[in-house]
Amino acid sequence: MVGFTNFITFEELGECIYTNISKVPRNVDLIVGIPRSGTLAANLLALYLNLPFTDIDTLIRKGELRSGSTRKCQNWIKSVAEAEHILVVDDSISSGKAMKEARRKIKEAGITNHVSFLAIYALGVSRNLVDIYFKICEQPRMFEWNYMHHWALEYVCMDIDGVLCEDPSVYQNDDGKNYYDFLINAIPKIIPTQKVGKLVSCRLEKYRKETEEWLSHHNVIYDELYLLPANSAKERRDNFEQAKFKADIYKKSNCVLFIESNYEQAVKICEYSGKQVFSVSNKKLINPDNLIDHIKIIHNDFRITLKRTIKKILGKINYVK
Repeated sequence: MVGFTNFITFEELGECIYTNISKVPRNVDLIVGIPRSGTLAANLLALYLNLPFTDIDTLIRKGELRSGSTRKCQNWIKSVAEAEHILVVDDSISSGKAMKEARRKIKEAGITNHVSFLAIYALGVSRNLVDIYFKICEQPRMFEWNYMHHWALEYVCMDIDGVLCEDPSVYQNDDGKNYYDFLINAIPKIIPTQKVGKLVSCRLEKYRKETEEWLSHHNVIYDELYLLPANSAKERRDNFEQAKFKADIYKKSNCVLFIESNYEQAVKICEYSGKQVFSVSNKKLINPDNLIDHIKIIHNDFRITLKRTIKKILGKINYVK
């Protein structure tokens, strides 16, 4: 499998909707989202246009439209029956299955209003399945809002701390009792619902049992778990470059994406492996084509340099203790 040609972030979704909003017919007076991710795009579009929003189920029930305290336009409709032009929205279209199901439901519900169908992202071969599309986005593709539930996680390397669970605090990161408590009770973030190809963490190998127990408890399914072969945090700090450790595993694998918690490490992993990396901390996809831009950002960002220095100092303090 080749790398993801397109990895779309929330920021890019918002930009795409804003840039292409003129493609929406001006007589549309109701926006309808196809669950689940279609409601995300539809809601954002409705907010931009200051139009009422609902989902497919409410539409076919011809239910009341709720708007909260939003300032309404003069011709704001109060019910589905009043709508002259309904726009049904999904975030993307591939096979067209979700759109076909939406059309079927609308037809069976006896809705006779003028209805158009829009996909934010379409394939070249599927764009004719909708009335409007905003952008061609070919496969292989992955979206930030559902990447942890994508079938292609089988071809992904993934960090643990900062991705699957919260990072340890300075107090917890003492390679002692506090750290052990963290490993057992780490607070989960987003748990993947698909099998992950390789979990690659700079946790020490001696903590494999605790790590595996946490993963099992939270139903994280994976093929392989790689931990750093050092005996102590000091040995890891003195003898290992964490990004190099991760990059070596990634480079030798058949994985096409590394999901990393730390931006600086993500840039280095891309540099060492020559393969794309997604940085969870700032939602950036780093690949060989834009690598130099990210290297410049890190070198010019005083905050990153300061954070790196503070971490080194605190690490030494913890070791002395």
